[in-house]
Amino acid sequence: MDIDTGSASGGAGFAHPLLAWLADVDAGIDAAIECPTLSLPLDQYEPALRQIAVCEAKLASLRLRLTRQAELNEVRKLTGAANAAGWVQQVTRMGRREASVSVRLAKALDQTLQATGRALGEGGISLGQAQVIERAIRRLPNDVDAEVKAEAEAFLLDSAQALDTDDLDRAGKHLYEVIAPEDAERRIGKQLEEQERRARENRTLSFGPVRDGMGTIFMRLDVPTLAILQALLDPLARPRPTGPDGPDLRSSERRQADAFAELLGQAQAAVDAPNRGIVRPRLTLTMSYDGLVNKVGYATLNSVLADSGPTHLKVQTHSDEDGSGGQEVIGYRITGPPLSATLVRQLACDAEIIPVVLGGDGAVLDLGRGTRLFTYAQRHALAERDGYYCHFPGCRRPEKWTEAHHIHHWIDGGATDLNNGVLLCQHHHTVIHTKGWTVRMGSDGHPEYIPPPWVDPYQNAIRPNDDTVIRR
Repeated sequence: MDIDTGSASGGAGFAHPLLAWLADVDAGIDAAIECPTLSLPLDQYEPALRQIAVCEAKLASLRLRLTRQAELNEVRKLTGAANAAGWVQQVTRMGRREASVSVRLAKALDQTLQATGRALGEGGISLGQAQVIERAIRRLPNDVDAEVKAEAEAFLLDSAQALDTDDLDRAGKHLYEVIAPEDAERRIGKQLEEQERRARENRTLSFGPVRDGMGTIFMRLDVPTLAILQALLDPLARPRPTGPDGPDLRSSERRQADAFAELLGQAQAAVDAPNRGIVRPRLTLTMSYDGLVNKVGYATLNSVLADSGPTHLKVQTHSDEDGSGGQEVIGYRITGPPLSATLVRQLACDAEIIPVVLGGDGAVLDLGRGTRLFTYAQRHALAERDGYYCHFPGCRRPEKWTEAHHIHHWIDGGATDLNNGVLLCQHHHTVIHTKGWTVRMGSDGHPEYIPPPWVDPYQNAIRPNDDTVIRR
């Protein structure tokens, strides 16, 4: 930035000594920049860098003193700036926040933190350290007297000789505990109570729009609620042990999301889940019968979640060769996001999902069946038969984290009986439905698994409790 040593207010050719000195400093800095550093001896790098830091601190002190004087003289009025920070922003091209911080620090160094101002002017502390000290003193309670604040400033100035900016900031946050330990606990307790009250009142949760099968939740929670959620998710989010389906390659974020989905499933299935009257939390899905049986098409999740899918019932009229005709429903009214037929079949195994099955004319063929879900007693019997954990080979997730899967699917006519059920965790339940694995009842009365050809080209049956591989 070029410096004009002339002054319209001071008369033609007048140069204030400060401007003349700054012109010399500017020329000296230019010379220093042009000086090659390649020949600088290695043992002189440190003193050179320290001297530059001292010069920066002294120049920062000068800038702050000038800023403070400009504020007192209301120089801002010459440019029409609304306040001193606006003027500083115009002149230096600082950001708005940085300019405001600069003006506040300049005022503090002039009024209440004069020792810090002197230390900065001597190059004994950096500008960053001066900002940390100002912030720490400002955070002290309003009723702390000036003498105590002076002691606090002296403590931080002394600490600044050994601490960098980050460590000094940490010390500043605990400043009151150092200067008034007998009162700190009471004050901190009250501050935390107020902070926690505000946090509880400001808890928010909202749902964003659904796009491409994905939605977003926006949450702001108080610390205890976050801690509880983290504690609930932690055991569910641990990497799965390597098994027949390979190692767990999910990212930590993916594992947390999967754990959250599993936690919701457990909450929904709980005996004391939130309810209205005697109705437990349920979801309703609408889908055509042919699509559900043949695993094609999609279903509608009746929900307040917004989606940009089809919005009207669409009926296509067609004529046959014999002159007869008919109508085919090719779309359904969407009140929520669409789900694939494969996912609907999985959800129908062991979830509070009511499948509304429509015929070709849109008539309701089935509104769920009371015998679709395994009872608590049946789940207990399945666990007793196969072990109190996910039955998939190599998995040991506890029984309470599992879902009851119909070996011969309920939609395809399978009964909700013990010889047609197996307990699987949510991940391996998905594997069975989507990854080519099949499960069948073995000759020993326990389920066994057939891997897809790309896992085992011979597709040997696997029994979780048997180390031997059974040939088909």
